[in-house]
Amino acid sequence: MGALDQLVWPLPARLAAVGFACALSAAAAGSIAYGFGFRYAASLGDTGLANLKTEHAEQARVAESANRLQLLQQVTRANETEALLLDVMSQHAEEKRQLQERISHVTTQYRPAPGAAAQPIPRCVFTAGWLRDYNAALGVPAPRPGAAATAAEQAAWPTPGTDAELLESGVTPADILAHAQDYGLWARTNLVQLNGLLDLQKKD
Repeated sequence: MGALDQLVWPLPARLAAVGFACALSAAAAGSIAYGFGFRYAASLGDTGLANLKTEHAEQARVAESANRLQLLQQVTRANETEALLLDVMSQHAEEKRQLQERISHVTTQYRPAPGAAAQPIPRCVFTAGWLRDYNAALGVPAPRPGAAATAAEQAAWPTPGTDAELLESGVTPADILAHAQDYGLWARTNLVQLNGLLDLQKKD
């Protein structure tokens, strides 16, 4: 028998040793359980994060696809509207060209009665006051008071009630018809553009 075998531990010491051993076992078991629990939770968290990333990636892919489709549809509608606008503008330009060809014919001669021979049109006078009011009716701004104006601008904007407003403006019926063609083309083009924009907004 060894010397240690001969030692007899008192009961409290034996109980303390057993308690210490139990505490060590419990601590080891708790540590092992904690490690398993931590790894399990981390695994669940990693899986959840991976699933969330996959879900977000899929949502982003679907949104990108939908946005691309919507963009292509908008581009298609815009191209169609532009083509229509260009077609209408070309049609308006052709109509203006045809009208321009007729200006000289309809402003230089006339027939006093059906079947009568064509005669030169009598001289038609448009006063400076008439020209001023014509421009004002179209929204053409008058020269600002005190602003340097050319002689032509001053003649086109005589003061109301003065003798100058009754002077001849030099405007002819052909000038008025040519202006109406330009103004009509501008107005019709603006209308087509506005309607095209409104149609695009409705489709969007």
